[in-house]
Amino acid sequence: MVNCLEAVRIRYYSKSQLDEVKGLVGQKLNPDITSISHEMLCIFHDILIKKPCCYWNEPVFKQTYMQLNKLLTEQSSSVSINYDIFEHFFIGYSAYNQITDIINDLENLNDNPEIKNRLYRIPTYVSIVEGCLTNLFRFILLVLNQTSDKDYASQKKLDPICKALQSNGFNLLVKDVNTKIRNAINHGGINFKEGGREIDFIYNENRQPVVLSIIDFEFDQLIYDVYDVASGVLLGICSFLNDQIDLITINKNEKSSVAFALFGLEMSIPTIRCNNISGLPNNKQLNLSFYTKNTDRTFILQTAIEIVVLVHSRYGDYKQYMISFNNERLLNSWIRFTNQDVIDLVNRTRDFSDVIADIIKRQNCLIFDASTEDVDLHEVKYFRFPNYSEKDFRINKVEDGSLPDKKRLKAHLFIEDISDKEEIVNIINKSIEWLKTVKNPPSPLMVIKHGTMAADSIYINVYRTDSRKNKSLFSTNENFVCFVDYNIDGKTSLKNGGIGERFWKQLYHEKIENISIAWRENKYLTKRNVSCIGVNEPCPCGSGKKYKKCCIDK
Repeated sequence: MVNCLEAVRIRYYSKSQLDEVKGLVGQKLNPDITSISHEMLCIFHDILIKKPCCYWNEPVFKQTYMQLNKLLTEQSSSVSINYDIFEHFFIGYSAYNQITDIINDLENLNDNPEIKNRLYRIPTYVSIVEGCLTNLFRFILLVLNQTSDKDYASQKKLDPICKALQSNGFNLLVKDVNTKIRNAINHGGINFKEGGREIDFIYNENRQPVVLSIIDFEFDQLIYDVYDVASGVLLGICSFLNDQIDLITINKNEKSSVAFALFGLEMSIPTIRCNNISGLPNNKQLNLSFYTKNTDRTFILQTAIEIVVLVHSRYGDYKQYMISFNNERLLNSWIRFTNQDVIDLVNRTRDFSDVIADIIKRQNCLIFDASTEDVDLHEVKYFRFPNYSEKDFRINKVEDGSLPDKKRLKAHLFIEDISDKEEIVNIINKSIEWLKTVKNPPSPLMVIKHGTMAADSIYINVYRTDSRKNKSLFSTNENFVCFVDYNIDGKTSLKNGGIGERFWKQLYHEKIENISIAWRENKYLTKRNVSCIGVNEPCPCGSGKKYKKCCIDK
C-alpha cells in the first residue's frame, strides 16, 4: 500500500510534463539521457522550448557538458558540488531568468535609441556577463579547482576567469564575452552619437584610451550572442548535474538560502514554479511563493495540500506553513497550514475537506477568482501614463487606484515658489482638469472602471520642488504644500486621503466646492466664523466628521 507522502509525491509530479521534456532532451541533446531529475526539469523545459532560451549556442553546450564530464573521468580525487559551488550555479540561473524576462519585455520597445540604450542594451549586456555568466563560469572553475593543483578558487574577476577557462578547454564559452565593453560600461566610458544609434565604448589599453564604436543593431546582436552563450553554458551544466545529481553534497534539511533554493528547484514543474522560500526566526513560519498556470480555485487548494505535505517531509518543525500563489490574472492568493494540520493529513486522522474547513474558519485562506475580463495583456504591460507641464507647474508620477465603480487617479504636482493661495488653487484646478482626461488601462487582476471617461476621484500630493527627498506628507516637511482630494460628486472615497490619521489631524482642512484640501500650513486656511457651529454639527472642512471630532482645536 502506498503511504500518504508517496501518493502525494506521485500526484504532484504527474503534472510535470516529464515525458515531454524527456523526449525533447533525447531528441535535441543526448539520446543517452533517459531520466530527468526534478531539480533540473524546469531548466531543460525552458531552454528547449521557450523563447529566446531556445536559441542556445550548441557548440558551447557541447563543450561545457563534455569538458565537465571529462574532469570526472580524468581526475583521481573526488568531485563534489558543495554549498559554495551550487550557490554560484543558482545565482547564475536566477540572473538568467530575470534577463530572459527583460529581453522578452524590452527588446522590441519602440523607444528613442538613446533611451533604449540606457534602459535596455547597456544594463542587459552587463547583467548577462556579470550576473549570469560570471557566476556560471565560477561554478566551472570551482569544480575544476578540485581536479587541479592550481588555485582557481581565488579567481573572481572576469578577465582572469575567462583566461583560466580558455586554458582548460572551455574556450568557446568565453569567445563572445567582450570584457573591454564591460570595462568601458563599468568605468563610465560610454558616448552616444547619432541620437544614440552609434555607441562609443572607451577603455584603456596600455594606459592609452581606445574607442570601440558599435551601431545599435550590432550591439543588439552582441547581446543575443552572449545570451545564447549563457543559455548553452547553463544547459551544459544542467545536463552535467542531471547525470551527476548525487555529487550535490548540500545538506537538504538545513535552513539556508542555498538549501531552500535547491528545494525550490525540486518543487518546480513547468506549470507550477517556486518563486521563493524563506523562513521566519524560531521556526515560526515557512513561506513559499509559487507561480501557477492553472488558476482554478479547487486546483489551487489541492496543489497547496500536495505542496505542504512535501514541504513538511523536508522541513517538519515549523509551526506554520504559508503557501501563496500568483498569476498574471490572479491577485496574490494564499493558504496557511499549522503543523498539526499537515500531521493530520499525513496520518489521515482528518479528511482533506475537514482540514480545509478548519483553515477557512480560522481565516487562514484567501483565494481569489482569477479575472476573466477580455484584457489585452500586452497593452496593459506596456502602458505608460503621461506627464504634464506648463510654465508654472509640472505633474508626474501618475498612478491608477481605480475600483470597479470608480476611476481614481493619483499624481504629484510641483509648484516651485508660488505662495499665493488663489494662484495655488487655480493650478490645482488646472491639474484636476488635465488628470480627469487621462486614460487609465484595464487591470488583468480585477475588474476596474477604466478608459477615457472623466475620473471620479483624483488625489494629488502638492510639493514645491521635485527633489529626491522630502516627499513625505508630514507637517514638518517644508517641501510639502497640501494634499488634494477631488471627487466628482463631492464625497470622498478614501478615508483621510489614505494618510495615517495621526498625520492627517496635523493638517489644516477646507473644502472648495468638490475639492477637499489638507494644507500643511494654516496660513492658507480660509478664515471663517466658527462660533456659531455646534460641536455635533458636521465639520466645515468637509471631512464628514463632527466638528468636535475634527477641527474644533484649529
